[in-house]
Order: sequence, then structure tokens, then C-alpha cells
Amino acid sequence: MRLATACIHYILQKLKPMAKKEKQEEKALEAELKKSGMGGERTVNDFAQLSKYFCSEQAQLNRSEIRFADYNPRIIDDEHLKTLKRGIRKYGLVGGIVVNKQTGNTLVSGHQRLTVMDELQKYNPDTHENDYSIRCDLIDVDEKTEKELVIFLNNPNAQGKWDYDRLRELMPTVDYKDVGFTDADLSMIGVDFAMPTVGDPEAAAAITQMIMPDIMQTAVSPVSSAPAPQVPAGESPASYEEKKQHMKDVKEQVREQAIQRAQDNAAYLMLSFDNFANMQDFLAWLDLPADTQIIKGEELATMFQDMDDGDDYENE
Repeated sequence: MRLATACIHYILQKLKPMAKKEKQEEKALEAELKKSGMGGERTVNDFAQLSKYFCSEQAQLNRSEIRFADYNPRIIDDEHLKTLKRGIRKYGLVGGIVVNKQTGNTLVSGHQRLTVMDELQKYNPDTHENDYSIRCDLIDVDEKTEKELVIFLNNPNAQGKWDYDRLRELMPTVDYKDVGFTDADLSMIGVDFAMPTVGDPEAAAAITQMIMPDIMQTAVSPVSSAPAPQVPAGESPASYEEKKQHMKDVKEQVREQAIQRAQDNAAYLMLSFDNFANMQDFLAWLDLPADTQIIKGEELATMFQDMDDGDDYENE
């Protein structure tokens, strides 16, 4: 009996520090939730068990502690980098930056976003001047898994695709330039490129007001029946005429640019087939992926030209 009591006492003594540690960790987590605003007034016990598929931990690192993956196969051109920068300026850095601590804090996901952040923060990667801290998802994996994640997290085959009907309905409610679309994109999904957006209704109205008088004047009558405007007091007729001519030139330039944009955004055609099988045969003939939906006309012309050149070579 004494031996059993002693054993129980020994076990309880061992469990006390563990229970105390768990309580401390629970309080620390609650404090972190309140600090971040994610937990509100809830405690740890109010949450369901965290899914086993969450394998990263939240961490805050200095930018100088994070290094780019020198093997990263993703690239971005200057135009798309500008689009990304515009989005980060407006919305902030939204979405996880993933870092692998096992390989020395190698960046796994977020290379382009961190590049923009470096530009915005004026960070110098060589001298670490203007260093700044950043929140990230920290993982602990081997180098092979890290490389697989670099590819997987950016692979279009593991991502969704646009529902163009829903996208078409959604576009008039947002500023399409802020979300990274161009006039050509709008034209491609069947939205009027000149539509007013949330961000620039005044600009659209101003352009319309500037262009429409010239268009109406050209369409209705080349001769205006309105009386000639009076030269403002204190201004010479020659100077006034120069300013008036300059405004006409500016309006004409804007009108021509608007017409050119409309023409450029209508530079597409639809290719149809009698059935799905015929379309698949056509794509296979061009050695294109079976799920191809859009082909640049210039690229298609180059393909045909290469085929013709090949035929000429064979006939020689």
C-alpha cells in the first residue's frame, strides 16, 4: 500500500511541472490572440482542435534574416511588377510569406511580393540598410521538400481558373486596374473597356466631356452655328488663338487615342469547331495543350509560317 501511494505521489510530482507548462503556454497563446485581434474575447478552449494539415508557425523576422531561393524558377517582367506594386500600395501585403528555417530561412513563397516590399522600403540587400521586419509562415522541411513547395505553391495546375461569367458581372463593381487587369483583359472577357469603375468615375466623365463635343461636331456638321467666343480682357488675340488651338490639338489627340484603344481591344476573333473532338485534333496538330482556350494571333501566324517554311524545305 505504501509503495502504491509512493508511486502515485511520484507521478503527481512529475506531472505538476508539465501541467504548469501547458497552462503557461495556454496563457501565452491567449495573450497572443488578444494582441493580434484574432481571438477577440475567446480563450484557447473556445477553439476546436487545430487541423493537422497546418504545419507552419507564425513568426516575425527581420528582412535581413530571409534569403531568396536562388533556384526559384518564377520570373516577373517590369510591367507585371508595377501591377503588383500598385496592388500592395493599395491593399498592403496580404497573404502568407513562407520561409523554411531548416535551410537558413530560405524564401519558399513570396519572391515577387518581397521584391516589391524591398523597393517600397528602400531596402539594400547588400548592406541591409533600411532593414524591416516581416510576418511570415515558418516551416521546417528538408531541401527536397522545399524545392517541391517552391514549384507546387506557384503551379497553375494546382490552382483554380476564372469563371468568366461571374468575373464579367463582378468587374463593374471594382477598379479593374487596381486588381491587375488591363483594357485588353476586359475586352477578352467581354466587358466594355471604357466602362466607369469604382476608382475613376470622375476621370471617365472628364474624358467623355472632352471628347464628345469634337465627335458630335464632326458627325453632325463641320460648321458651328454658335457665335465666336470673345477674347478675354487683357489677352492678345494671337495668344488667345494659340491657347484655343492647343486645346483643340489636345482634344484631338485624346480622341485619336481613345479610338486606337477601342480598335486595339477589338483585335480578336473567335475560332469555332463543329465538335469538341475536332478542336482537340486542331490543338494537337499545333502541339498545344488540350486545355488551351486563348492563342495569340501573332503566335499562331508564326506557327503557320514555320509549317510553310518546313514544307518549302522538304520540297527542295
